[in-house]
Amino acid sequence: MRDRDTNLTRRRLLAGLAAVPVAPLMFMPAMANERLSEDDAQARALNYRHDASTVEHPDYQEGQTCANCQLYTDADAAEWGPCSAFPGRQVAAAGWCSAWVPRM
Repeated sequence: MRDRDTNLTRRRLLAGLAAVPVAPLMFMPAMANERLSEDDAQARALNYRHDASTVEHPDYQEGQTCANCQLYTDADAAEWGPCSAFPGRQVAAAGWCSAWVPRM
């Protein structure tokens, strides 16, 4: 009987370990619609602004926006869209941050 209990415990352990990498995916859909705040620590670190026309940063060049950045992962998003620099958050298409990369 003891071997059967040990096997059952091993199965539970292995099933639990297999579920660990999947667990964050359950929470991502809820975060995916959250708009990035300019006050967010990561946004401040990358000098993110919702409106690129208000940016005063030495790397900023006129015409650069999130919408024409390679990190903006949904080029068809109209006003807000996903950005790989801010996983799980939406950024303004008219915004800008210092991670801006020209779209190829």
